[in-house]
Amino acid sequence: MKIIHMSDLHLSADGALVWEEDCRRKFLTAIEQIKMMRDIDVIIVSGDISNDGSLDSYYFADRIFAELNIPTYWCAGNHDNLSVMFTIFKPKFCHLSNQALIGGWRLYFVNSVAKDNDEPNSNRSKGIVAMNIRKELDGLLSNNPEPSIIVLHHPSLEIGGWQDCKILKDRETFREMLGRHKNVKLVLSGHVHIFSVKKDKNILYSTASSTGFAFSTGLPKYKINQGLEGFSRISLSKKDIIIENVLLAQEK
Repeated sequence: MKIIHMSDLHLSADGALVWEEDCRRKFLTAIEQIKMMRDIDVIIVSGDISNDGSLDSYYFADRIFAELNIPTYWCAGNHDNLSVMFTIFKPKFCHLSNQALIGGWRLYFVNSVAKDNDEPNSNRSKGIVAMNIRKELDGLLSNNPEPSIIVLHHPSLEIGGWQDCKILKDRETFREMLGRHKNVKLVLSGHVHIFSVKKDKNILYSTASSTGFAFSTGLPKYKINQGLEGFSRISLSKKDIIIENVLLAQEK
């Protein structure tokens, strides 16, 4: 099976710039590159589809993904407006499911977004998987034997940079739960705007770079790393998981 893993599109209403970056144009560049790829089975977007939580940004992304005609699944990120995304927005193409079975692999989409206690109308940057969600996932992994992929916005394994201060709060407990299930093979997330692949207890953990703007562990906090925007291409077989970082094509 072949997967495109995208994250942190950061689309805004009417294509407004984000940090002076044209995230809409870069998203369209990524879509054009994916159109040239063959035999892609599914596209996974691990959150921050929108930067401003606008209904317009979700409908725009849904319409553009429909051009690829490849099954596309989203989970929420901290910049997404969960009320808009899951209640008001009615996707015509993309899926907002909790799980899916594709090519013999079971995909679980986990909400790691938490409200900001100081600003109730906003989400906080750091993520958490609530106890009830973790227990439900634990049960599903026990009852479903298929090789499994976990998708959530916030990384549950450190990448070794300044971004580690804003990843999943309860990550050790979460990883310990996942490690009890031999069917868990891969965990995909975003949020840190950098490509990474690491292994913990025979589970691969991978973050995708943002299509909108990339960061780096070697640069100062929130310093944009121009030219490293991209997405991941993943090939799955019974024996191997190969994850490739695909950079966005640069304008000439």
